[in-house]
Amino acid sequence: MRSKTITNSKGEPQATRIEIPIEGAGGALGMQAVKNLTLLIDRLKYTKTEFDVFQHYYTICGYIQCCRDCGFLTGDSPADMMKIAEHLVDNELIRVRAEGKGGQE
Repeated sequence: MRSKTITNSKGEPQATRIEIPIEGAGGALGMQAVKNLTLLIDRLKYTKTEFDVFQHYYTICGYIQCCRDCGFLTGDSPADMMKIAEHLVDNELIRVRAEGKGGQE
């Protein structure tokens, strides 16, 4: 996993870009599975409540394990995907709690 911070002309951080080199197999089917996994992770930002965030996180965990077991993710890729999912879940929990939607609504 590589992290890159994008700065403005004053040297102030503007954004962070995280790149995860994914190792895997399975040909076109494997690439489709990993593409769906990244889309699933991206949808975390649309969760509305803390309950939704956790429910979505468990779905992501299951999908990662399935991709690992099928050989679509190999090497350190499953662990890296889990780390990024955990980080994003933490961010989304902060967001929904700040919006006052910490409980199930």
